[in-house]
Amino acid sequence: MRSHRLRSGVAVCAASLLAGCASYTPGISVDEKPTGKESYLYGRFFIEAPKAAISFDKHMSMGFAISCSSGETYTLRFANEFPLQVIRIAPSVCSLAEFVYTDADGVIKSRKPAPKGLMKDARFDAGKAYYLGDFFAEGTTAVYGRTRSTNWRIKTVKNDYGKTTADMKVVFPNLAVIPTEDRMIGKPSQ
Repeated sequence: MRSHRLRSGVAVCAASLLAGCASYTPGISVDEKPTGKESYLYGRFFIEAPKAAISFDKHMSMGFAISCSSGETYTLRFANEFPLQVIRIAPSVCSLAEFVYTDADGVIKSRKPAPKGLMKDARFDAGKAYYLGDFFAEGTTAVYGRTRSTNWRIKTVKNDYGKTTADMKVVFPNLAVIPTEDRMIGKPSQ
């Protein structure tokens, strides 16, 4: 009986993965020590969305999927509590590929290609941290009778490179020694 339950649990997990759960790239820990072999992407990625009491992902969200010539794809997740995010990537040339929209369980509800020109063929070198911008979004759900409407939208975008970089160096003190560069999404690639 126990092995049947275990197999059923594994089957449910596999079905969940196939159903389209988002694979957001985890942020680094506050005590990460750079080796000089990796690149970092950072910024504020905030979403105003209600917390879900019973869910896997705590709240609906969205993310920026970034595809790189190395073959890797990284997805920055918008958070409603700790929007200052830093992810580690392999040095490469990357482009913003799509926007991903998820429910409170992390299930992808929609994908949209990124508009052309937002971040195309940006080079990210080892030993550097790159600021992508400060993004403030909103996620809402409304029910009309038996119809449920879910919407995501970016409300504001700011280039606050100086302040966000200073905050990043306080929260992630080991990154304070590496050079940073403003690579705001939407600016021409360098």
